Amino acid sequence: MYRISSLLILFFMSTMVSGQTSNPQQYKYVFTVAKDGTGEYQSIQDAIDAMRVYPLSPITLYIKNGVYNEKIELPANNTDVTFIGENVDSTVISWNDYSGKGKHTTFTSYTAKISGNRFRAENITFSNTAGPVGQALALYVDADKAVFRNCKFLGYQDTIFTSGEQSNQLFDHCYIEGTTDFIFGPATAVFQHCRIRAKSNSYITAASTSAGKNYGYVFADCIITADSAVNKLHLGRPWRAHAKTVFIRCTLPAAIVAAGWDNWGNPENEKTVFYAEYRNKGEGAAGKRVSWARQLTEKQMLQYSLATIFINGKAVGKSSNWYADSSARLFNYQAFVPKKFEIISLYTKVPNNKEVPDRETAITRDNVTRISKISQPTLTVYKPQKPNGKAVIICPGGGYSILAFDKEGTRVAEEMNRWGITAFVLKNRLPDDSINIDKSLAPLQDAQQAIRLIRQQAKVYGINPMQIGIMGFSAGGHLASTAATHFNFRADAQNSDTTSARPDFAILIYPVISFDSSITHKGSRNNLVGTQPVKEKELFFSNDTQVTATTPPSFLVHASDDAAVPVENSIRYYQSCVKYKVPVEMHLYPKGGHGFGMNNKTTDDNWLERLRNWLQKL
Repeated sequence: MYRISSLLILFFMSTMVSGQTSNPQQYKYVFTVAKDGTGEYQSIQDAIDAMRVYPLSPITLYIKNGVYNEKIELPANNTDVTFIGENVDSTVISWNDYSGKGKHTTFTSYTAKISGNRFRAENITFSNTAGPVGQALALYVDADKAVFRNCKFLGYQDTIFTSGEQSNQLFDHCYIEGTTDFIFGPATAVFQHCRIRAKSNSYITAASTSAGKNYGYVFADCIITADSAVNKLHLGRPWRAHAKTVFIRCTLPAAIVAAGWDNWGNPENEKTVFYAEYRNKGEGAAGKRVSWARQLTEKQMLQYSLATIFINGKAVGKSSNWYADSSARLFNYQAFVPKKFEIISLYTKVPNNKEVPDRETAITRDNVTRISKISQPTLTVYKPQKPNGKAVIICPGGGYSILAFDKEGTRVAEEMNRWGITAFVLKNRLPDDSINIDKSLAPLQDAQQAIRLIRQQAKVYGINPMQIGIMGFSAGGHLASTAATHFNFRADAQNSDTTSARPDFAILIYPVISFDSSITHKGSRNNLVGTQPVKEKELFFSNDTQVTATTPPSFLVHASDDAAVPVENSIRYYQSCVKYKVPVEMHLYPKGGHGFGMNNKTTDDNWLERLRNWLQKL
């Protein structure tokens, strides 16, 4: 089988239709973020960017404790997403933009912007730390059917913007604090069993309900508090003429002015707003309200159930229960328990090493953990719940100078587990004259040893010894392709093990293939064989020239605009496979650059789906 896709327009039209209607199980629906590196991502936005848009099943993002100093946005096409924090006081999303900071306006000053419909959040604090400097949103939510439970919203002016004229939103058992108009916007929003703290003399709400809507803001069974210095607090004022705000059975502090409400300096607003209360209590509930505010009757209260509010009062009949409490169904505490993985040392005594102290380092930035100075190679084992017999050794990239261990290793392993594949992330030695005797052979020695070791332990891991593949990204792709073409070459001449080092298939993602100076990645070549390698060594490690009829089936992915590793690397390998009748499939994308990992954001086509289909046919 030979296959190459250039993703022309016609091809895209057909694949996008099938991709949106196929089995939801082929996509990823659970993500974990952790500041300490124990999750798949260290950044919430990176996790959002990796999510499939318009998913076929709900997506859950577990967020471990930590202060996530980032400005996040969940776009409108990221629907049906749930954020679950580990602890509301310790899981914090924080940023400090405000109106007037640079080019920021009120509506770009948010810490979090949530636009994907049917969003849920639990156990999370959303904080804007700009301070009392003007408008500074902790939350901008224009999603419809959005639910926030047991969340905190910290800020000053304009803490929460409930946007979306046709949007419905529920805040349940939440804590909200601020100064001026700190709950404002046009959405229909219910706040039930919330604690709301006013930090200055001002206005709690500034609804901007659009004309014709029966509901704006409804506060039910909430406790309103005020700081000790606050003595002149209003329940609300109208941002637009048809503002609607109702407080039901709420506890109001003495700081609430007797009038209760303000017309925002425009008596005409008094004719169009709907401000009402029902059986509030506390010192602030006893004042004589403005004449244009109302007290709801028992009959009117029948129209304030959640079901009625969220269908805009059209009927009291059946309604979607999107606002129902689904915590028990969604919450999985095991997501917050650090995973323990088996780590296997490749050798009892590492060959081709000098007697030097271990200097291995790991540095994490930009959500990528980079490992270098490796002298003790290992395999980290990722076991699926239901093994299907296949195994993959994953070689992270990094130009033969570092390993992008999570981005192109552990996260890929977890994806493989979801397919039933047992995955082994290889932490191979990187070529280093201060560590290796012959630096050019060290990585290949480790790859070959990994294949032999797994094949020997196949029964232990529930693996078919004839279904062990190797996968590599970038320079890791060079290592994987070297293992796929040099399995008859004994990289460690002293090793007498006769177990086959031939991988049964190879997966090469934007791989370095050739050391031909016209197309190679010079950093990878220079690190492995030096800046002026002899011709024989350059040819030896140009793996497109090493393909034979015994080379294992191969799968390649590359972007045509890759400026680091030219796409010609994959094309040459593909052509060599075709020449020797080696089954091969290649997917070329017009854009994506280099190092896109599991997610090429420039296309809706998912190369992982292509890979999974290919693996199922092997």
